[in-house]
Amino acid sequence: MIDDTGLRPRVRSFALALASSLLISTSAFAQTYSEAPALDAQVTAGTLPPVQARLPKNPLVVQPTESVGQYGGTWRMAMIGSSDSMLDRTIGYTRLVRWDPAWTKIVPDLAESVTENNNATEFVFKLREGTKWSDGTPFTADNILFWYNDILMNKDITPAVPSWLVSGGQPVKVVKRGDYEVAFIFAAPNGLFLPTMATIAGSDIIAGSAEQYLKQFHKKYNPDGVAALAKAQGAADWVQLITNKIIQPNRWRDAKRPVLDPWKLDTPYSGTSQVVAARNPYYYKVDPAGHQLPYIDKVALDVVQDPQAVVLKAINGQIDMQTQYLDSVDVRPVIVQNQQQGDYKLFISQPAWSNAMLINLNQTDKNPTLRKAFSNKDFRIGLSYAINRDELNQLIYAGVAQPYQGSPRPNTVLYDDGMAHQYTEYSVDRANQHLDAAGLTKKDAQGFRLDSEGNRISFPIDVLTTMPLQIDALERIKVYWAAVGIDMQVRPVEQSLAFARLQSNDEDALVWIGGGGYDLLGLLDPKWYVPFSKESSYATAWGLYYQNPSDPHAEEPPAIIKKQQDLYRQVQTASSLKEQMELMKQVLAITKDQFYIIGTNMDPDKVGVVKNNMHNVPASMPNTFFYVTPGPTNPEQYYFSQN
Repeated sequence: MIDDTGLRPRVRSFALALASSLLISTSAFAQTYSEAPALDAQVTAGTLPPVQARLPKNPLVVQPTESVGQYGGTWRMAMIGSSDSMLDRTIGYTRLVRWDPAWTKIVPDLAESVTENNNATEFVFKLREGTKWSDGTPFTADNILFWYNDILMNKDITPAVPSWLVSGGQPVKVVKRGDYEVAFIFAAPNGLFLPTMATIAGSDIIAGSAEQYLKQFHKKYNPDGVAALAKAQGAADWVQLITNKIIQPNRWRDAKRPVLDPWKLDTPYSGTSQVVAARNPYYYKVDPAGHQLPYIDKVALDVVQDPQAVVLKAINGQIDMQTQYLDSVDVRPVIVQNQQQGDYKLFISQPAWSNAMLINLNQTDKNPTLRKAFSNKDFRIGLSYAINRDELNQLIYAGVAQPYQGSPRPNTVLYDDGMAHQYTEYSVDRANQHLDAAGLTKKDAQGFRLDSEGNRISFPIDVLTTMPLQIDALERIKVYWAAVGIDMQVRPVEQSLAFARLQSNDEDALVWIGGGGYDLLGLLDPKWYVPFSKESSYATAWGLYYQNPSDPHAEEPPAIIKKQQDLYRQVQTASSLKEQMELMKQVLAITKDQFYIIGTNMDPDKVGVVKNNMHNVPASMPNTFFYVTPGPTNPEQYYFSQN
């Protein structure tokens, strides 16, 4: 797990704390293993080695959520189109290290252990000796070296090394320390390296490590044949071809690609109506009784056109376990009411975000009148008091939300009750007092407030066309704000347009779901707490400055904001979770005081469905792409009652 002692010097080892997690050491178990009956015939015929020869020397033992399971069955789900992330979330959560199910620490996965030096510049991974790809070839340090030398450091394939693999201005160096040991070495401390590896980013390393398969698509190893292969597979050139084999979602179109996942593609996505994956006979995990995982034989995802089709399948009993596309507030009543018809029960799918809708007024707006208003803290406080969040809860969020600002969730290390609830009381009187204090005391004939030049304070707020609940909520807020003299227009836009405006600092105001509700998410993606990217849309130019001070649209922020940005840089380089959290508390203290963003209601708990005969699915799990829901809950140990 991530060390939280803060002591130095020290070496951290993930092998030390596994007994308290759902992933536990195999040393306490007899080295006798069994396999799924579906594989017996292949072993008997000699086309598949015995299970003992397919498992690593030290398999990873997964403690079941409820009980040791039974083999068999097909897990049915639904996905939408070719860009869906469902495969990565469900069958593709395999990497060197991973989140634990509770999302409180990092635990080993393909790596048996990892040790870190005392300043977070060197991470040494010991791989599980004997782990094999789905085609039976060994997974060794050479696979990681192939990814590093021939994928990551190849300028044609990787023109820019991902930022999480860069520190001190230099890309990571990966060095082989033995057949089953590799070191990742950074020029400067990189305290968020391991947490980032546990996200979707870590799977790209594994997908790019299938050396035995990928060499045929690499010009270095097949200079005379890659052009023909690219043409045959519809790629523009060899670079696009090999990239398609590695990067999500295109990697899920190739059934021949070897994997280390519990299931391997049988029928890939290629305009088909269904994607099917079958068990990987070389999977490296077992249960405490020595049964090789996964329990479930196959995974089948129907390809549908829209979320409504997913809901229909669920209530008709055609989905065995899923939360994606079933977790919106407007869908929840239908899902709850049809449990008997669909023969399923519910589990809690807890959003990682703190807020259902954050209102971002760009304090670096190019319009000087709006910049002056948006930069005034009294203006923002006044607008916050003017929102009737209890009414929003009833009208928009089915009565299951609560007033909340953009703040960490309760029961987290970073939770601050004062920050979470400041200025959330509905009070027209207080709203008017603060708007008057902002200098907006003059009004026109319609009662709207005027700036110092006698012009009405009027602005649009962009909202994504794909977020109907946010559009509805914003329409209500438009009425609340008009009552205190502020003229706001709701402007639905496509996401690509909104992001283009952010990149050039042409956004006046934007609403978004957000707030790093969980501690680890706040560390990895603090855009709502500190201006650190263009997506910090309450101060876009300051966020651009953090990323690149020479950006033509960047703007040097005030001293207090620069102090906050420096604190977050220290978070990124701190080498213990305790130190990272203490620094993050200082970051949040400034966020609380500055009150950048106007929050509305806490993003309420959502639900997923699980058939009544399906077991080992947790009663609750975090829901976000950063967690890669439901991957860390170990889908390989889900099972069906075979009665």
